[in-house]
Parts: sequence; C-alpha cells; structure tokens
Amino acid sequence: MSDTLRYLPFESVWKMRIDHPYSLFVRDGNLLWSCGQCPLNETGEVLHPNDLFAQAAEVSAFIDQFLSKIDADRSHIAQLVVYHVKTGGTDALELRRLFRERFGEKVIVLPVSIPHFYYDGMMIEVDVYGSTLNKVVRTLTDNETGIELQIVDSGEIVWAGILGPREVQLEAALNRLLTRADLSLNALLSEQWFVTTDRLGEEVRLLTHTSGTDPRQIVGIRDDGFPMVAQLTFSRDMVTREQFAASSHLIEGVDIRLTRTEGYFDLTGTCEESIGLVQDTQRIMSAIEWTLKHSGLSFFDVRKATTHYVAGSSAEELHDNMSIRNRYYRKPGPASTGLPVFSFPMASSPISIRLLGRRSGAIPNVPGDGDNRR
Repeated sequence: MSDTLRYLPFESVWKMRIDHPYSLFVRDGNLLWSCGQCPLNETGEVLHPNDLFAQAAEVSAFIDQFLSKIDADRSHIAQLVVYHVKTGGTDALELRRLFRERFGEKVIVLPVSIPHFYYDGMMIEVDVYGSTLNKVVRTLTDNETGIELQIVDSGEIVWAGILGPREVQLEAALNRLLTRADLSLNALLSEQWFVTTDRLGEEVRLLTHTSGTDPRQIVGIRDDGFPMVAQLTFSRDMVTREQFAASSHLIEGVDIRLTRTEGYFDLTGTCEESIGLVQDTQRIMSAIEWTLKHSGLSFFDVRKATTHYVAGSSAEELHDNMSIRNRYYRKPGPASTGLPVFSFPMASSPISIRLLGRRSGAIPNVPGDGDNRR
C-alpha cells in the first residue's frame, strides 16, 4: 500500500458557487474515488445546457484528465454511477453504451435517473470508483429473472452492480447470483438501492442479510429501462454491523448504522422523522461526529461522502444543506457527491448521508495549485 494520500482539490480546477472542502478525486494507496463529475467549465458554468449526451462526452473527457493528476488512468476504473435526468426512453442504454465505449466493457456502469440537478441546464453527474491493482471482472445473469450482476474484484474490495430488467422476487435471484459469484452478504460493506416502485422497495427492505437493509438506503428513481439498480461493495473480510440510536449519541430522532472491517468502514446517517432538510442535516452530522469519535474514527478517515436528498432544483437548496456538511471537513477533504432524488419510498426522511472510509495512516499529498482544467 502507498504511504501517501493523493487529493485533487476542487479549487485547483474550477470554482463551485459555494466554498467547500472537498476533492475532485481521492486516491488512497491502490483505491480511488471521485466526487460527482459535472459538465462545468472552470468558473462553474454549465457546458452544453440541456444536452445530456454532449455533457456526457465532456464528463468522460474530464474523468480521463483528472485521473492523470493522481497517477491513474481509465484502466483503473471499476465502477461508474451515472446520475442523469431522463430525456428519452433509451437514455440509460445509450449512456451505458457511451461510457463503455470510452472506458471499456469491463467497467460497471450504473445509470440512475433523478428528477433534476441544482444548476439550470445540468443533466448528468458521474461518480468514479476504482483501483490501480489488476482486477477480475465477471458478469452473471440470473436465468429465471434476467437480473444482471457485474463484479469487479480488486482483491481487497469487490464492486458489484445489479441491474433489474423488470419487477421480480428479488431475494431468491440475488442469493442465486451471489452464490455463483462466491460472494456473501456477511461481507457486504456498503449498499445503495435504487427502485422505481414501492413493491420493489419492499422486496429490497425484506432482504434477510444481517440486520436487513436500512429503508433509507432505498432511493426512488424514474424507470429509465431498469426498474431496479443496486450499487454494492463487498470486503474480502467479514464485516461487523452496529446501530446507534438517540440513546447513545443523544441526537433525537437520528439513526446511525456503521458497518466495518479492520480496514474499511461505511456509515449511514438518517432521520426517523423530518423537521426540515437543513435541520435534519445538522442533526445527522452531529450524530455522525459522535459516532466516528466513539468508534476510533474521524472525518479525516472519510474518502467518499454521498448525500441523497429530496428537494427542489435550486442551487440554494443544495447549498443550504451542503454548508452544514462542509463544516465538518478540512481541505482538501474527501470526494463528495450530493444531489436530489425523487423519494425515499420506504422511509419518511428527506435525506440520507453515507460515508465510506479507510484508516490508512497515510500522509496527505495535494497537487500544486498550478494544475488547470485544460
């Protein structure tokens, strides 16, 4: 493992409309994560407004460029989560084709349709996950349901993507696929489900792995060719799961779930009932701070933060809850993605904050301010 952490800070490339302590890319040893890659120019203005596929091409070029700044390249990409606003009936299939043509058939491409973005004319945002190690790639299809499971195994972390072509009874199909892939739900480090119907949401919620799926890890999306999409991360080691309620962290109405191995952790914070998006964000971050401290962790250990929330399309609504989250990090900070979704169909909370981290004891390394976008 490398003895350095590599960060590519936002301000070395472009200015967002609110100051924030996050990085475009983070590399820790062999692993790498990105913030949501956006079709923006160096001043934060939207490129090719309302043109989904022109923006997808721009984002693809940015990914190539930014990877080079952390001594990585497209061969190191394992998974792309492609958040987009649906414009036609075949967008998801076309986006999968576009990104696979650019980055290779072995990359997991998960298209996720959302209602809108926070900047006018913005249609796409892409998260990148990867490893510089050699990877084993497999694609399995369940004959009974047509569910596709694609796996990228880096040896220490296994990324998995699930695409469901129609509504099915999920648990039996998932068990069949995971058995064929030699993966165990007891080693499931992180999960994020996207569903188009309440019935699929209920299927996911009732999965019987340890402690069940948190209902707030199930996000409602628009059907864009795949009624169900899942982003799963497995460890090669068994995981332990802990749940922290208000009785421990003293923040009323907040539920924290921590899953971890010796080297990695995944933490999800949500509210049982909402009192407003900004207030919910503050309560969750306060409870996360307590949980990290009492678990021997810190915000410095976070490599990737993902926030899904239900709100309007204005930049102010993003910035209002983002400003709360920002206070807990110091620059250059983790890779971070925050964006609106349609709903949390199995829960009443309007926001979910997920942190993926690694305790490496590494020394931060930040590229110089001379790095430019073009």
